[in-house]
Amino acid sequence: MHRFPPRSRQILIALSIALSMSISCVMLHPQADQSLADLGWPINAARDLLNQRDPYRHPTSPTMIPYPLTSAIVVFPWALLPGNLGISLLFGAASGLLAYGLIRNGEYWRLLVFLSPAYFASFRFLQWPPIFMAIYFFPLLAPMLLAKPTLALPVALAIRWTPGRIAGLLTVGLLSLLVMPTWPWRWLSQTGSYGGFIPILSLLGPCFLITALFWRNLQARIFFLLTITPQHRFFYDQLLLWMIPQTRNQMLLLTITAWLGFGYVWQSGLSFWDSAPYILGLIYLPALLIVLWQQPAIQRVYHYLLHHTKRA
Repeated sequence: MHRFPPRSRQILIALSIALSMSISCVMLHPQADQSLADLGWPINAARDLLNQRDPYRHPTSPTMIPYPLTSAIVVFPWALLPGNLGISLLFGAASGLLAYGLIRNGEYWRLLVFLSPAYFASFRFLQWPPIFMAIYFFPLLAPMLLAKPTLALPVALAIRWTPGRIAGLLTVGLLSLLVMPTWPWRWLSQTGSYGGFIPILSLLGPCFLITALFWRNLQARIFFLLTITPQHRFFYDQLLLWMIPQTRNQMLLLTITAWLGFGYVWQSGLSFWDSAPYILGLIYLPALLIVLWQQPAIQRVYHYLLHHTKRA
């Protein structure tokens, strides 16, 4: 029986996911390019720039907060494609890159990310987190972090910055200012109705601070940076927490508890605007426990106590 070499198998899986998600976006989000929220805003903003229209002319609301103009710059090639094809291919390509990054070391269990409610919500609302998570594995795409600075910090401090990547970042920023010098002020003036939350400011915040003690550990650093990051209550901005599990069981734990929270909010009729307690208790808290368990110092204390308890 013919078997694909591991690398070929991984590429095939990634391409399959990219293709299936692109097709799914085309079919299930036929009006995505007309939306002024999520990935739709930068696509429309890029088309506005192309047609010499003001991308910040639209009224704002808690569900329609504009993005920095840098987001339009980084998606400009995709905006040239007709209809929802560009946004669909962008999300599909990001999903494929993410899949390849997750499994390129042979850890196929990491594909459980695609079964998480955070990825489901990202697909449902066509959001940036899969793109940002892919950037972690492919830092060449680091300039795209300027599209959503509120979520960029955990990834920006997890990748290695080379002169080329810094130059790319500066180029995107300068291009945006050349196109519209006043955009930073226009954008900031329209972000007042943002309805997100910052986990570190919650009742669980003091517990989350513990992870700062393990700053040198990548997973602890990602967790801590996410807790100080403004994020939405719709479960998608938390996708980066799925970078934390280092075993199949840890990934399953985080995914199952997250679905419990998402499922309860979905089935109970609660508004997702009221979902922060469930995100904190059933995503952030399990992720915190996973981070702590990963620390050798914590494990040494645990085994010490276990040993002395048995002796007693």
